[in-house]
Amino acid sequence: MRFLLFFLSACLPLAAAEPELREHSLSDAKASVQLPAGWESKAEAPEEEGVSVYHLGKPADAGGAEVAPMTLSVTTKVPERTEQKPSEYAAALLDIPLDDGSSAPVEKVALCGLPSLRAEYDFEGGAGKMRAVSVAIPNDRTGTLYFFAWQAPLDEPLEVESLREKVIASLKIDPEF
Repeated sequence: MRFLLFFLSACLPLAAAEPELREHSLSDAKASVQLPAGWESKAEAPEEEGVSVYHLGKPADAGGAEVAPMTLSVTTKVPERTEQKPSEYAAALLDIPLDDGSSAPVEKVALCGLPSLRAEYDFEGGAGKMRAVSVAIPNDRTGTLYFFAWQAPLDEPLEVESLREKVIASLKIDPEF
C-alpha cells in the first residue's frame, strides 16, 4: 500500500507538468493544430498561390534556450505542379540520401485518416549532432500534401520532442481540401 501511495504521489507532479494544448487555426490550409501554452504559429507570406507555410514553436526567451521550431507546409494541386500524386511526391521528398550512401528509412504511418510517411535520420550539423524528422500526409483524392519538418540537436530534451509528436498527432484537416 505504501508503494502505491509513493508511486501515485511521484506521478502526480509529472501529470501536472504536462502542458495544456490549445487549438490554433491554420486558416489558409483549412486545418488546425494544437500547440502548448507559450508556442505560436507564424504563417509565412505566400511565395506562390496554393502553398502555405507555418512555423510552429516556442519563441526564444531572453537568455533562455531556444526550442527548434517545426515547419508545416501545405501544398495544393500537387499533380498539376509535379505531375505526381501527392503520395508519390511525398515518397520522393522523403527519399533522402544519407552521408553513407544509404537512404533514410521511411516508415508508413496513418495521420488524419490518411496513409502517411515518416523519415527520421541523424546528421552532423553546424551545431553538432542533429536529428531531422519529416512527416508527409498526402491526400491523393484532393491533390494536397501536408508536410511537417524539423531539425533539432540530438541532446534536445525528450519533453520537447514529445510535444512535437503531440502537435503532429493533433493536426485536423478538411478532408475536402
